[in-house]
Amino acid sequence: MSVSRTTAGAGDRVVPGDSLPRRVGRAALRPFRPVDEAARAVEVGRRLQRSTATGRRIVVDDLGTGADTAVVTALLARSFAHYRHDRVLAVDATGRSPSLGTRLGADGAAHLGSGVDEASFETARETLAEVGDGLWTVATARDDAAVYASRLLPLSRFFGVTLVAGAGDAAFVDAVAEAAHARVWVVRATRAAVARVGRALDAFVQGGREFEARRTVVVLFDERRGEDPGLDAVRTARVVADSGAGVLRLAHDRHLARGGEVRARDIAEATHRTILDAAAEALNRAVDGDRPGTRRGEAL
Repeated sequence: MSVSRTTAGAGDRVVPGDSLPRRVGRAALRPFRPVDEAARAVEVGRRLQRSTATGRRIVVDDLGTGADTAVVTALLARSFAHYRHDRVLAVDATGRSPSLGTRLGADGAAHLGSGVDEASFETARETLAEVGDGLWTVATARDDAAVYASRLLPLSRFFGVTLVAGAGDAAFVDAVAEAAHARVWVVRATRAAVARVGRALDAFVQGGREFEARRTVVVLFDERRGEDPGLDAVRTARVVADSGAGVLRLAHDRHLARGGEVRARDIAEATHRTILDAAAEALNRAVDGDRPGTRRGEAL
């Protein structure tokens, strides 16, 4: 499928993630930023460029909390595609709107076909939508587990990183998760969602599967501003980190809340930093296997 991108209509208003005063202040202070901020950016880039012997598959799921996994997957995919020199694939198995394709700016939907020609990437790409340099996306039925082995698995070998966005209980995502190299749980920033995360992590420990926690990154997403003011984010970070999982908090972003295409230049600066950290953390855990990641994520 040829490159196909949506463009904002004349009546569409782009809403930046940061307010005007914050953007002006950031621009004014840019020349005075500390040297270690540049060093941090270089370090994150190095982590995102880690080489892989084979392609890494990362599942992005909401753990049944209703969080918008499509927008977080789009952000992660753009980050990987920007820094890496191999291909990145983003798969939409959410069955929700706005879709991952919409978030990535795809005009129309590409779906996994009846089979994938493994002869070359040039033939396999006909089932995909190209949404940027080195980045492709495709949608699939969320309740068909057989599609993973018959279609996605042979396709994913052409990509350095394959991200699969899921939502709720779905047979396809469950099949991918069983053999995924890492997982990202995107959950709403509420006490109820955190309790669900805790139960899932406890189940890993009780089942003797601590390694599952060590290949997991939890993203607490303030999708709705101030949804649960009673959430103790600091205590949550400490409890999750003690399990071996990574944990970050993605603050509310006005640009993401619009529901349309995600434009990197318009997201909040804090969103940009958090997503880069989440992507690097997930890749570390995907590459390192059952060893703990080199970092636990930033404090909330």
